[in-house]
Amino acid sequence: MKNKIIKVSNDKELISFFRKLWLYKLQKNTLFILEEDIFELNKIIAALNIKNRKKRIEFVYDESCFEVDNCFKNKNICGFINNQRYTQRGTNKYNGCCRIWRYQSSKGCTTSNLCCKLFFCSEVRKRCKVIEYKDLSILQVLTWKERILIKSNYFSSREDILNDLYTGSLVVGSIRKCYRIIKTFMGRKGTN
Repeated sequence: MKNKIIKVSNDKELISFFRKLWLYKLQKNTLFILEEDIFELNKIIAALNIKNRKKRIEFVYDESCFEVDNCFKNKNICGFINNQRYTQRGTNKYNGCCRIWRYQSSKGCTTSNLCCKLFFCSEVRKRCKVIEYKDLSILQVLTWKERILIKSNYFSSREDILNDLYTGSLVVGSIRKCYRIIKTFMGRKGTN
């Protein structure tokens, strides 16, 4: 395996790195080494060095979820008090946007869904700065089809999303996603 040293010491080299990223993803017999310790690129280089496609997808997905979780750690951005968010107070609804989610429990979500983690209602957006897909540079390691699947996969478990990503088909992923949404809403019919 040959080594490829990545040097990024200015904005021009950073832009060049992201332009060449598609090419780096194709290099299976190359070990990428980052010359300087740049936090944003460390995870991308780590992902590029994972040569197994499934393991790379899983790493990128999990690191993205971790980054979002870490950004909002110990912050109550939805303003939950007694399981009701800002806009639910004075109503009989609980658990915010997740009230229809089949993986919702009294201790929070039992799965890790990046699409849900990056959904913020207008009330939250008005009250605080939120993280968006474009802020997660590690997602650039995925193909455009995989990024589309991630952006629209509400009401799915981590395992279901990863299976959709492994398949890599927008059609199959969309059909599976529609099935899960119908199953979620039919299963929660009549609840708040």
